[in-house]
Amino acid sequence: QLLGFENFIPPFANINGSDILKGVNYAAGGAGIRSETSMTSGFIISLGLQLRNHRVIVSQIAHKLGSVDKAQQYLNKCLYYVNIGSNDYLNNYLRPEVYPTSQIYSPEQYAEALIQELSLNLLDLHDIGARKYVLVGLGLLGCVPYTIVNHATNGSCVDEENAPAFTFNAKLKSLVDNFNNKFSSDSKFIFINSTLESDVQNPDGFLVSNAPCCASRCLPGERPCYNRSDYVFWDDVHPTEAWNQLTAIRSYEDTDGSGYTYPMDIKHLVEQETMMKLEPIKERRTSDVTNLNGHGSNST
Repeated sequence: QLLGFENFIPPFANINGSDILKGVNYAAGGAGIRSETSMTSGFIISLGLQLRNHRVIVSQIAHKLGSVDKAQQYLNKCLYYVNIGSNDYLNNYLRPEVYPTSQIYSPEQYAEALIQELSLNLLDLHDIGARKYVLVGLGLLGCVPYTIVNHATNGSCVDEENAPAFTFNAKLKSLVDNFNNKFSSDSKFIFINSTLESDVQNPDGFLVSNAPCCASRCLPGERPCYNRSDYVFWDDVHPTEAWNQLTAIRSYEDTDGSGYTYPMDIKHLVEQETMMKLEPIKERRTSDVTNLNGHGSNST
């Protein structure tokens, strides 16, 4: 909405009749950077598969605009929003009874492995034509109701499960610096520091931060809480609309200098598009978005 969209970006799975030049959403529930993440729940469209789906759309854009070069020029002006990684912990590393990753990697090694794999996918996106990236860090994994209940902490955050988020985010921020230096002439990467969404234990304007509005996982026939805007979490891992609005506003325009966005906010990143000296393309729109992510803890 802040970018001027009147409707949601259509999902890749249902784009028939949609104007793909307005953007496509490749996000998939449970998705991770690693292909095995969440697989015990069934088939998951991982980040690599989301990128494969994007290549399908790129081919269609090239056909629509008349050439691959014009498609790349068009994609140069688009905004790529990448929010993924929570499931690689909640549905992988932090589940040693199912996945062996915590026996193979130390927390530092695992974060590094995730960042390396993510960086390869981002480089693939760059080869296709992406130039404007929003990379969203992990939220506080130890503060989601799912974790709090599993550890029986009586409502308190689990510090040992928050630690991986800080490690991952530090490496993601460094990756943003590295890519901004490497591609300084034509690309810009920004980092959203989701661990600053807090104090999640006592957020302003929210009465309940450690329990879900929908205590029964929102099963059919069950009633959620009546005051959902007072809750940070809708279910045991996903935020409410009210919390998503707060994080979206801060991501779009970070006015308090808190470091929530780095090195700039989304508003300034989008405005930079108008300064790029590229050939005008028929049917161009200024706020097209490509979204790649996995729905999980604190995704916006």
